[in-house]
Amino acid sequence: MERTSRLPAIGLRHVAWAVLIYCGLVAALWPRRTYDLWWHLATGRLIVEQRAIPDADPFTYTREGEPWITHEWGWEVPMYLMYARWGHAGLMVLRVLGAVLASAMLAWLCLRRGAAPLAAMAVGALAIFAARPLFNDRPQAVSIPLFVATLCLIEQTEQRRERWLLLVPLLMIPWVNLHGGFIYGPGLLALYGLSKLPSWYMQRRAQGRLEPPPVVVAGALALACVACLINPHGVSGATYPLGYIFGPHSWHKTVISEYQSPDFSQPIFFYFGWLIVAMTAVFAASGRRSRLWDVLLSAALLYTALQWQRNMALFAFAVAPPLSLHVSDLLERAGLTSLSREEGARQPSLLYAAILLILLGAAVAAIPAAHRRTEATFSRDLPLECTRYVQRTGLQGRMYNTYRWGGYLIWHLWPEHKVFVDGRADVMGRELVQDWRTAHKLNEGWEDVLERYEIDWAIVSVSAPIARALDLHPDWRRVCEEPTAKLFVRAGSVADQSASE
Repeated sequence: MERTSRLPAIGLRHVAWAVLIYCGLVAALWPRRTYDLWWHLATGRLIVEQRAIPDADPFTYTREGEPWITHEWGWEVPMYLMYARWGHAGLMVLRVLGAVLASAMLAWLCLRRGAAPLAAMAVGALAIFAARPLFNDRPQAVSIPLFVATLCLIEQTEQRRERWLLLVPLLMIPWVNLHGGFIYGPGLLALYGLSKLPSWYMQRRAQGRLEPPPVVVAGALALACVACLINPHGVSGATYPLGYIFGPHSWHKTVISEYQSPDFSQPIFFYFGWLIVAMTAVFAASGRRSRLWDVLLSAALLYTALQWQRNMALFAFAVAPPLSLHVSDLLERAGLTSLSREEGARQPSLLYAAILLILLGAAVAAIPAAHRRTEATFSRDLPLECTRYVQRTGLQGRMYNTYRWGGYLIWHLWPEHKVFVDGRADVMGRELVQDWRTAHKLNEGWEDVLERYEIDWAIVSVSAPIARALDLHPDWRRVCEEPTAKLFVRAGSVADQSASE
């Protein structure tokens, strides 16, 4: 019997997978500057060197010894190890890996729900680029694939594979040690249970089997909450995110930009805005009836995304699967079924194979180009020369610094020098941040702040009002200047003496 070889069948579904994975790679590949990167790296370095997770602040002299819930240690350690070995290329690998995993799971969700491949590609790509600002070198990036993984397990439950839901508590064990976004795990389970109440009521009235079994949903939720306790800080670590929303740390939402509402006049929110427009238009035009779970999830996350821009990635990945179904219906109504759905056996396609090869080639070509831009991206708006001056002269005394540079100064100058303030708003506290702002913006009493904290030298942004004031102040002299920063020492202080040597 003669044996014939056949090319592997490549269909439009394979192209959809490839397109969304490619979009995830591109969205995360190009670097986005984040000032908090540096104190995350410093924390990872501290944990590796001391082989212990800190529970008190070691980086500032203003808050030294104050309690610190190091809730992101599980991501900060690999961040540091990758950066120590490969620099920014190592960090690029981490963020691309997270984005690609999230995008692959999004493709699975859309296609599993029955969306047409073309619809999955169009909606998925829009959602991925709407989430692009969150694919950065911070622990929050790892919450995105874990969030999407939870959606996948809930979808398996919807497909009558209820036991998959019991894997959510297992996800919580790493998640609670990686990022405060772990709170969305139990939150999704609770919202899912709420969405099933009407159907459970109707099934009970009809004396039918309750699907999914309430005991499975309730058990998964209870176990997920218990799993959150498996962290170095116990109950404090498990309840830490609540303090950001309702507790003593909630004040910081007024000073941190990612806790502000999106400003749609800025280019960074372009895709997010169009995703909202597309959702509104398509949901209105499509005749499909949405599941209550989809409605509650989309509405809840849209509200949080419009309130806090840091949640727009979660909204984008949550709304894409149901939106792709509505787009699929519109394609069918437009008579494009033959182009959007694959029926019958798949045949080998040179066109599809060529698309896959083009995407692969484009991805490979983009990697070195993105890497070349990384160093310049992260060097922008940092006090490079002034920091080297401090290292070279061994400047003594207490520092005052621009808030956003705190992490960079910790990374390069600690432990010889401790900063005045850094990006950990929960550790800094409202009073210290208000004092920093009073001095930085030359509000009434700004000199009293410098006196009260016994400041000997200041490294500040050239655009800050305090930089102009210290330039004119008789008790201060400028010892270093660069396009982004100025370094001043107080006349007669220990910093002045060490700068003069």
